[in-house]
Amino acid sequence: MYKSLSIQVIEEAARFLKSKIARTPIEYSPILSKHLGVPVYLKLEFLQKTGSFKFRGGLYSISRLTAEEKKKGVATCSAGNHGLALAYAAKEAQIPCTVFVPKTVEPVKFDKLRDLGADVQRSNFPGYDETMKWALGIIQKKNLHFISAYDDEQIMTGNGGTLALEILEEIPDAMHFLLPVGGGGLGAGFAFYAKNRNPQCTMIACQHEGSPALKLSLERGKAVTELPAYDTVAGALEGGLGERCFPYLQKYIDHVALVSENEIFAAFRWILSHHQYLIEPSSTVPIAACLKSGLPKLTGKTVLVLTGRNVSLSTIEKMTPCYTGSSTTRK
Repeated sequence: MYKSLSIQVIEEAARFLKSKIARTPIEYSPILSKHLGVPVYLKLEFLQKTGSFKFRGGLYSISRLTAEEKKKGVATCSAGNHGLALAYAAKEAQIPCTVFVPKTVEPVKFDKLRDLGADVQRSNFPGYDETMKWALGIIQKKNLHFISAYDDEQIMTGNGGTLALEILEEIPDAMHFLLPVGGGGLGAGFAFYAKNRNPQCTMIACQHEGSPALKLSLERGKAVTELPAYDTVAGALEGGLGERCFPYLQKYIDHVALVSENEIFAAFRWILSHHQYLIEPSSTVPIAACLKSGLPKLTGKTVLVLTGRNVSLSTIEKMTPCYTGSSTTRK
């Protein structure tokens, strides 16, 4: 495992992944460009294999395993997407994979994990942090090789680093980036690469106001690694921040934009209405941040990273009650 991020390793990872992952499109958004007064682009990473950016890190981390680690089998704790990525990569490599998930995991993610052949263990806890504690005890007892969903330099490299590299290859003069931040693996790798390529660019981390681990960490000067469980449709944003992610986020993140549950609902409906994309609630937070006031002044090309699409019909119906033709409106 790497002890720190590096440009060289991110570029090596990108070369390894190039023929194995989808190069997802970048789409210009006329309506957001008009709203914000700068050119705005959407990175459609929800079109990635397994339905999210997590496929990058899952595939890359499996490729780096030693023979002894492969023999043990891999395990992780996941809100769903990292588990899907790891399960897919482990199946391809013919390695046993165990995924521990909160009891509130999206049903579609749970079912897809089982379809991929993973041993899926659902906890009795609604929150990610409590599930993680429970999972680590079992992982240690069974001597499985643990791969964190975010707090791991290889995951930061694969997920955030290679994604930033890909965007900058297409839009080298991009000046502002908005992306969701939960545990921090995506943000840490992305910000490290983007800021080292262009120190003048602006990194905007978008979080749920009910579980603002990064904001609290920045205020306290240390990683807030645990938070109480928070009931939200954006489960991937709930929980504490990675301790190993924090130094990169502390150095490279310029602004934290907090959004509410209702603003996530509104952004979910907005992207469906204006761009006809059905994405996960957790992926909508950059949209939500753009639709409300409070962003730093944007002066150039701006890229929003839309991260995943694995959303259940029950969640869609909750967020858009008229979606199925019901005459009921949300109160």
